[in-house]
Amino acid sequence: MEQSTSADTAATLAAAGITVTEEGKARARAKLKAARERWTPELDAQVRKQLGLPARAA
Repeated sequence: MEQSTSADTAATLAAAGITVTEEGKARARAKLKAARERWTPELDAQVRKQLGLPARAA
């Protein structure tokens, strides 16, 4: 499986009519950071149980 580059991703999005801006990338990074900060071990366990996945090893 090939790993795409940032340029590949931008080109793919541009072909679909989606413009990638530095401001948009910064906004997306901030949203991902906030989501990571909200994610707790308890939430992880709850989601894994709901999906029928085994518990993570400690």
